[in-house]
Amino acid sequence: MTKTATAGVAMIGGMTLLLALLIGWLVRFDGPGLVGAAVGAGLGIVNLVVGYWITKRSLRRSMDSALGVLLGGFLVRLAAVAVLIVVFGKTETVDATAFALTFMVFFFLFIMLEMLLVQRAMNRNGRTA
Repeated sequence: MTKTATAGVAMIGGMTLLLALLIGWLVRFDGPGLVGAAVGAGLGIVNLVVGYWITKRSLRRSMDSALGVLLGGFLVRLAAVAVLIVVFGKTETVDATAFALTFMVFFFLFIMLEMLLVQRAMNRNGRTA
């Protein structure tokens, strides 16, 4: 792994840790908080699994294909999370903050996974970053 990738993984790990601390500080783990955290974690795990599969598949095609998939996936996730935060903000059964922060933890883990997949693909093709 290159110095750049190592620094990126360290930075993302730090952000993930900060988000986990924010969850402990901002989220009340009552009924709505637990539901929000569960929905965020569930959606985050689905994102990790599906994103891993799609990213690996697109990297086999070409780097241009992978870039399009990564950008498109980011925009889809952004729109979905924004809509869900607004929807959960209007209900008292799901804590929107717990949902958003928990999903962000899994999102940063997914970004780390994407970065490692792209780095591995670049190494296979004889490129460095």
